[in-house]
Amino acid sequence: MDSWIAVALTAAAAILSVAVGLPIFKIFQLSGYKARGVRAWLKATRYNALIRYFGLAAFSFIAMIVYVGCFAVFEYARYCAIALYIALAAVFVGAAVKNGDAKLKPTKRMVRLITTYVVLLLAFGAGVAAASWYSPYCQTLACVFALFAPFTALLAGFINAPIEKIIAWRYIRRAKRKLAAVAPVVIGITGSYGKTTAKNLLRGMLDGKSVIATPGSYNTPMGICLTVNNDLNNEEYLIAELGARYSGDIKELCGIVSPKVGIITAIGDMHLETLKNRAGVADAKYALAKALPEDGLLVLNGYNSDCAALADRDAPCKKTVVGGDGDISYKDLKIDARGTSFTLVIDGDEHSVNTKLLGAHIAELTCVCAAAARYCGADAEHIVAAVEAAKPVEHRLQLLDGGVIDDAYNSNPVGAKNALDVLACFAEKKVIITPGFVELGSIEKQCNTELGKHIAAVCDYAYLVGSRAEDIKAGAIAAGMNENNISCFASRDEAVEGLKEISGERIVLFENDLPDNIK
Repeated sequence: MDSWIAVALTAAAAILSVAVGLPIFKIFQLSGYKARGVRAWLKATRYNALIRYFGLAAFSFIAMIVYVGCFAVFEYARYCAIALYIALAAVFVGAAVKNGDAKLKPTKRMVRLITTYVVLLLAFGAGVAAASWYSPYCQTLACVFALFAPFTALLAGFINAPIEKIIAWRYIRRAKRKLAAVAPVVIGITGSYGKTTAKNLLRGMLDGKSVIATPGSYNTPMGICLTVNNDLNNEEYLIAELGARYSGDIKELCGIVSPKVGIITAIGDMHLETLKNRAGVADAKYALAKALPEDGLLVLNGYNSDCAALADRDAPCKKTVVGGDGDISYKDLKIDARGTSFTLVIDGDEHSVNTKLLGAHIAELTCVCAAAARYCGADAEHIVAAVEAAKPVEHRLQLLDGGVIDDAYNSNPVGAKNALDVLACFAEKKVIITPGFVELGSIEKQCNTELGKHIAAVCDYAYLVGSRAEDIKAGAIAAGMNENNISCFASRDEAVEGLKEISGERIVLFENDLPDNIK
């Protein structure tokens, strides 16, 4: 009977250790199940998570060894010792849940990963239970569960990797077969920013045609395959958003969907941590052009200089650059609190456009989408109507009730400057809540300092969040902003709470909201 009690308690400790490891699983999921993403997060957070795990393990070990040492003669000392670890681990899990660190998406892949993790912990727990039968001091080995949690999570991912590759291959093969059978014209959209907005605009411009588009920000292989496998029927066009965090991502995606039309919205300072520099970003995005057929079309945003420069590169397809002397351009741009207005020029004909979408980039995206839509047979009337009827994409310069501009979906230097220009159009007290820019590699500090200077030119108050707040603050103060109007917070929730101190009418810009794998 005693042995079963020992086994049960050790198993309970092992299972509770699964919950202890959930924060690491969340980061693993946000990093695309790549170990290098977890390593980058640990480095960016100065290994704070590992320190917490070590603290739990060390404190548990000390408590357990002291208890066993003092009460070894007590018949049930071994059981009480393991119960100490269970109690401390429960406190650790409760703190993680309270801080929002333990929530993750219960996808099938995550369920498989956690199952492997459970098996690994239970196997180790069985060894602890067997050892503790011979000596109560061996109960202290249970505290190693906490110390091993991050590494066991990565080990589970490594073990599952071949299985996941097989599952992904099956999804991809099924998607390719369906695409071959339906044979839609695939339009691939990539760029450092503006992909989702461009996708929605283009879908509206092709109104009247049979069109399907990847939902939300589904721009990964599995996201696109899910759309094809579950939603594609007999549509004539498929608009696919193509994401590129690493070199080779676009090539992989194009290998799945085989696009005929490609749009590159912009080349900017996004994902420089993984793509090294703008040349690396341009190379990654231009993989789309190399995947297009000879009778295909590549549309480049001529208003973005790095994007326009891609026109000089070799590609098998036809290329068109909007803006300048191109067939499609815009002029007379105006932005205010009600939206954006401009004149769209198509083959010399001028069309007045008024839309509730905010930002100078809307005119640029309208031009690139109009070029692709014309290639697909849309007329100017449909193009203009689509832009005027378009609704803001969630978290992308979305004007909300209560004096809020939500631009929280990621951020980049160009987009942030654009958002501040929009904020400047309002008469109320102007407030920005931002954690700044991330994943910009060696230029990150410089860009955040420049952001501070732009904030000083527009905002009355700056609420800065996270580890990059000091860089932004330094830039704002250097540009003449009153230091008393700059506040730094550990979290966005704290910053929102701080808004209560601002009296009178205000307009608040939420610029960028860091995912939990970046602090």
